[in-house]
Amino acid sequence: MSYLLSELAIYPIKSIHGIKSTRAEVLFSGLKNDRRYMLVKPNGDFITGRKYPQLTQINAQVLPNNGLELSHPETENKLILNPNDFPQTYRDVTIWGNDISAQSVGEAASLWFQALLSIEAELVFFGESSQRFTSRRPDSPVGFADGYPFLLTTEASLEELNRTCPEHIRMAQFRPNIVIKGNDAFAEDTWKRIRIGEVEFENIKPCVRCIFTTIDPDNAERSKLGEPLKTLAKFRKLKNAGITFGINMVALNQGMIQQGDEVEILEYQAADSYEDKR
Repeated sequence: MSYLLSELAIYPIKSIHGIKSTRAEVLFSGLKNDRRYMLVKPNGDFITGRKYPQLTQINAQVLPNNGLELSHPETENKLILNPNDFPQTYRDVTIWGNDISAQSVGEAASLWFQALLSIEAELVFFGESSQRFTSRRPDSPVGFADGYPFLLTTEASLEELNRTCPEHIRMAQFRPNIVIKGNDAFAEDTWKRIRIGEVEFENIKPCVRCIFTTIDPDNAERSKLGEPLKTLAKFRKLKNAGITFGINMVALNQGMIQQGDEVEILEYQAADSYEDKR
């Protein structure tokens, strides 16, 4: 049975609602336009939907000039972002202990987000002079994603989770870039190198999940039962790491991938050991 690419998604601003597409350009730093923007506090520390879940309700539309049109159900005002108009000024920001020089976007954008969140915040852009690299592959660039430029999940693994979870969990809660169908549940743990369309990827590590997965991205409400983390903790808890779902990857070349592309497993690896306590 063949494995196929079933879904593609980008999240242009860290923590906002995903944009699904049928085709995407793979860059070493991630899918084109993925996690190029981030909100920061006045001291430069990054802001996410973990604390401000209303960010997940921001919808973005990519414009022809690679700009964005943003909207939110709580405001009638839309925000247009055009990278060509951003000031050529940079400021220091911090994400997961990484210090980055990020490009300022401008006061109008920051005021739009401040009105929405009722906090002092600034929107920044991963500009041409911004640099950040992954920890386990220090030659692999990454933008404002948590740690690695690509997150892959599979439909079969979600089905296995939902088999015993008291709440129905949707894939959007895990915020993947790439979703695969046709494999057995958690077979992705054994994939070391894969090829999708024109691009070869390497599996770097399992993705450790946090409380952000408990937020419904459509209504910004948090699960009262603590799902899916409570169920995942019973059978996907990795010793000395945490609760995992999906795999973090880097691209070994650049190119195009699209929905329906066959997934070729180029190299396998031994899967991590999990105890099923369900």
